[in-house]
Amino acid sequence: MTIRITKKQDALVHFDKSALQQNLEHDRAKARLLDPSDPFLRSVGISDSAGNIKPSRQDKYKQVEEFLRLLAPTLTSAIETGHIKAPTKEKPLSIVDLGCGHAYLTFAAHQYLMSQGMFVKVVGVDVRQESRTRNAAIAKELGISSSIEFRAEEIKSSAIDYVDVAIALHACDTATDDAIAWAAQNGAKVLLVAPCCHHDLQSQIKQSPEPWGLLTKHGLMKERLADLLTDALRAQILKIIGYRTDVIEFVGGEHTPRNIMIRAVKTGTKPDQIDIDTYHQMLAQWKVKPILAELLEDEITTSKHS
Repeated sequence: MTIRITKKQDALVHFDKSALQQNLEHDRAKARLLDPSDPFLRSVGISDSAGNIKPSRQDKYKQVEEFLRLLAPTLTSAIETGHIKAPTKEKPLSIVDLGCGHAYLTFAAHQYLMSQGMFVKVVGVDVRQESRTRNAAIAKELGISSSIEFRAEEIKSSAIDYVDVAIALHACDTATDDAIAWAAQNGAKVLLVAPCCHHDLQSQIKQSPEPWGLLTKHGLMKERLADLLTDALRAQILKIIGYRTDVIEFVGGEHTPRNIMIRAVKTGTKPDQIDIDTYHQMLAQWKVKPILAELLEDEITTSKHS
């Protein structure tokens, strides 16, 4: 930056664009949690052979990176408050990625946490055998098969000894509900879930309680309302069964329109009666029953009467 004073004593400020660009690039490089040259990013197809993020994969890279930015402090807080025991070599932190697909997030969580000196055991679950075969081959190629594994099975059928953290990035439609239910029923202490498409409640909403008819008069607005209603009820169910829950934006909308994350930490806190009443009022007014309510019916009933 240079400043020049004119004859009229006005200050003219000039910025060196090349220097500014260099500084911005330097800041971006410093801020990255995942080194673009990390071999795993090349193996999963996000980086090219030169270690640069492919233009077509920039959005996916950003989604995974921002997911990790929320995972890291959430884990730190959960460990510091005793909700998760400090990982050891004998009993590493157990992370399960439900509906892992191409395992971008699975590998990213493993590599990032390992780079921070944390002992981890990561499992990626996906119903497709081809995903398991591909991902397992990448893990073997990277030499990390001892601390990361992949399974081809339905989420609800997956049996894992213990789980500390359950994550799911854009598991489609009710697969997100399967992931949340599995995590809750298997004792996960932390959940980080970024839902994808929502169709369950969209098909159930036939008539809106007045005066909310205007919100469902047009198809696009009805679709978006159903999305919000679905995630609001998911968060409320988690709160009722003993999780501290919040719903946040985990990445900018320019990278994906599906940028909402449900973050939950198991505290075991008994729900207030108003939380239960509000939940049931919402179901009654909109005449809906989300699939998650069916999957966690026993847990909801137990929490209500505890």
